[in-house]
Amino acid sequence: MNRPSVLWRTDDERLEPAAPPQAEPKVFSKTISTPPGAPWDQARAAGLEARVAAPLPLGEVVYRLRRLEAWTPGRPARHAAFYVRARDVGEGFETTVQVDGRHIKVSFLSPAEQARRARRSLMLFSVAAAAGLLLFVAVAAAIAGRVSTEARLSALEQTAAARVRAAKAYERLKVQTRLLNAAGARGSSLADYLADLAWATAAKAPAAHIDALHWQHGYMGVEVRGDAAPFAAPDRTVIKADRPIRPGLWLYGVAPAARGSAVSAARPSAQAAGVGP
Repeated sequence: MNRPSVLWRTDDERLEPAAPPQAEPKVFSKTISTPPGAPWDQARAAGLEARVAAPLPLGEVVYRLRRLEAWTPGRPARHAAFYVRARDVGEGFETTVQVDGRHIKVSFLSPAEQARRARRSLMLFSVAAAAGLLLFVAVAAAIAGRVSTEARLSALEQTAAARVRAAKAYERLKVQTRLLNAAGARGSSLADYLADLAWATAAKAPAAHIDALHWQHGYMGVEVRGDAAPFAAPDRTVIKADRPIRPGLWLYGVAPAARGSAVSAARPSAQAAGVGP
């Protein structure tokens, strides 16, 4: 047999009546029309109108502004301003308000909550700005490092190119020296050797028979067969040996040319004598 359950209650227990549900704060609405213009200009004008037309001083009311129509160039805009007493907002609430037959959802925040969110947004913005600054500094440092690296690489490339040119010049000098030594012009430079050859060709006397040319320490030795002088009207010092090397073969010594156009000076005299280069 089932017995009905019995609920026991002590004398100290009291039944408190449930608190009645809190009434939702009353929201006032107002439509605002702004002239044609840019969307931000229209929003600023609507915000100014909403503050001016507030039913209570701004310190006692919280308002929200919503655009009722999509922005269209050259057409006025319609906004709706929603007001509620600041003391009724609490931490915040969300409600639906009917405006011109439309139901618009609006959320309100207390001034304290707005300030808290503003501080949080400012903090997030500060963190983002700091991160951006650090990123900028890192990128700038990377670019500066790259520029410095490129400058060092460019300097190394220039140094390497200069060394290559010097090595090529040294190899050319070695080849020239070997050729000069083979031609008997040991100790002379290629320029001096060519200048001496040009001078000897230009200043050669028509009747002279030159067998060989020699160079030593900048001086040119000329082996001449016969008694005729090797050069006509020379512009260099020419000295004949006291006795022949062999019968009929004389040696002449020619001093180095002075700085200037010795060859060009000797060429006209040779051409006047009818001798080509």
